[in-house]
Amino acid sequence: MSFYKSSVKTNLIDPVLNVNNRRAEFRFGEDQVLLSNMRIANIGITADPSLDYNYGAGAYSVIKSIHLYDGNQVLDQMFHFDKYSAWKNYLRDNSNNKSLNHFLNGSGMGYSIQGVDTSTNSSLIDSDNNGPNTYTNDATTTFNSWLDLKACLPFLQNSLILPTAIFKNLRVVIEFNSAVGSAQNTTRPLLIADEMEDTTTKNSLVSQYKGLNFVGVEHDSLVIDPVFSSGDTADKVQNVSQMLKGFDNKILNRFFVVKESAGADLSSRGNLLGLLGSQLCFREKGNVRVNGRTLLVGDGLDTPAKSLASVSDIYGTANAFRNALKTPLDSNGQPVIGVNLQEIQGQQDYRCFRVAERVEQMEYQFSRQGIWDTDLATSNGKTINCQMVLHFFGEVPKVLSVNSNGTYLIANA
Repeated sequence: MSFYKSSVKTNLIDPVLNVNNRRAEFRFGEDQVLLSNMRIANIGITADPSLDYNYGAGAYSVIKSIHLYDGNQVLDQMFHFDKYSAWKNYLRDNSNNKSLNHFLNGSGMGYSIQGVDTSTNSSLIDSDNNGPNTYTNDATTTFNSWLDLKACLPFLQNSLILPTAIFKNLRVVIEFNSAVGSAQNTTRPLLIADEMEDTTTKNSLVSQYKGLNFVGVEHDSLVIDPVFSSGDTADKVQNVSQMLKGFDNKILNRFFVVKESAGADLSSRGNLLGLLGSQLCFREKGNVRVNGRTLLVGDGLDTPAKSLASVSDIYGTANAFRNALKTPLDSNGQPVIGVNLQEIQGQQDYRCFRVAERVEQMEYQFSRQGIWDTDLATSNGKTINCQMVLHFFGEVPKVLSVNSNGTYLIANA
């Protein structure tokens, strides 16, 4: 970009508000032309005892949501950023996760094949050599991460600059998760923003700023009841069909589904994916009806192979290890994946769909078979049987138009 030949200053901006475990807010001055490549540094927590960050999201699990405002006007925002981060790390290639993201965001993803394990005589063990990074109770040793805001706010991907002559009360707001660690304290974040200082270049950039088109990521959710109810004593199939209202009267390009399970047996798997994963259920099926038309034939995504194919076909590369949804044994009767991977197995089952039209009515169809175990409470406490929250992250095109008097209008396309 030629304007980098002009004077560009890098600002290190402290939050004007930083409430521990709750939120941090950054604000900007008057008559600034900020470049959109903003970064947040020093994201993390101190907590006791020392434990690993979330396997999928790393230190980004500390963040609940990120918002870009002009005063009270929302320019862009990302709800459930922790779940979204686990998904985005899943979409990266293996070498990128293993050699780069592990050190930037603290996630544990990225796998290798160790060969023969002589202690068990098993072969070709897929394993995670890194593991997620660790938070401690000491601010000087706890792991802190770095975040490119373009990765979570599409508005910044499509807007080269942010002129405060137009966005007069520009601010970035981060809301934190308060229960990542025991007795936690969030570290004080720092915003890094480049600013154009050359007056001639600034005036030229502002005069040419007429707005932008971008594809925002919006969120909606559904609650699925536990499989079993009073009077049940055996396995049963649960079929659910519920309406989604969050995308009504909007063009929806593609979307993915994260299935949050709160099963009692999830806690026994340690601090790995937990509530930020997407739980595979037994004999699960998923499909979508949009404007009276079913998107996929038959039962839709009715096998783990089809759900993984939907990720690859619609979103691209997925960092899934071999047999991530089903573990066969080798010739010696030993698992072919390492212990840590066995603990996250079946917890990265995302369902993806492409709509590419304006939504007037949208309905999600969900089915699973529950496995009965002893009694009602025990059965409904299992990860595959319990209450679930289905999170939908959908791409919605938006337009920001700047008027000749410097005012602007932001709307869905």
